[in-house]
Amino acid sequence: MKKTLFIVLGIIFLTACGTNENNDSSSPETEEVIQPEVEVVFEEEPLPVDEKTPVQAIVTAEGEPIEDAEYVDFEIWNEAEGEEASETIEADYTEDGVYEIMYNFKDEGTYQVIAHTQAKGVHTMPQVEVQAGDSHSHEHAEDAEGSHDHGNGEFTVHLVQEEEFSSEEEAELTAHIEQKGEPFENGEISFEISSSQLDKHEFIEAEEVEPGAYQADFDFPESGDYLINIHYEKPQEEIHGHKEEETQVN
Repeated sequence: MKKTLFIVLGIIFLTACGTNENNDSSSPETEEVIQPEVEVVFEEEPLPVDEKTPVQAIVTAEGEPIEDAEYVDFEIWNEAEGEEASETIEADYTEDGVYEIMYNFKDEGTYQVIAHTQAKGVHTMPQVEVQAGDSHSHEHAEDAEGSHDHGNGEFTVHLVQEEEFSSEEEAELTAHIEQKGEPFENGEISFEISSSQLDKHEFIEAEEVEPGAYQADFDFPESGDYLINIHYEKPQEEIHGHKEEETQVN
């Protein structure tokens, strides 16, 4: 009788071990990151001058339109005026993955257009060059002094401002930086914050939270206008640059 009992217990023990081994081997699969694709398109080129014309971003993933992008913001500036004079406008969703704004290119010349896009948890910001008016102004724009360079358009820097900053709670500052269309990784990034609300300029070191995305927290002491200067560098590669962004704090 004891021998039979030992055999039964042995079978139960082996069965339990086998079950545990199976459970241990089954781990949740790593969720695959879906990379969105963004194409900036215009109805006609060169663009008409001093009249509203559509600027569109077609956002897709694996060939299918993305209808629920967190945001698509167009940043536009005339090269003759420089990136410091850029405008950023939030796009509206239309259909079939198309996000659109109506924009008035007031003067002839060469314009830079960036589609800052957050979709499927991934940030991308394709930049295109487009001509408004005739080709003569295009040639002039290339020779114009004071045009934006920052490595001749090599770097793209964007401060995320989808939510209004408040003086009543800690703000999360996020900057996305690309170099030649690729994430600017392993850089040394800091936010320089200045305002009449501050006694001195504040410098905050940022941490890279994903390729090309840098974050830091800051307590704005009071509501008002602030200037955030994003410094990015890689001393070993002799890369030094900055981008200024104005923001309103409530």
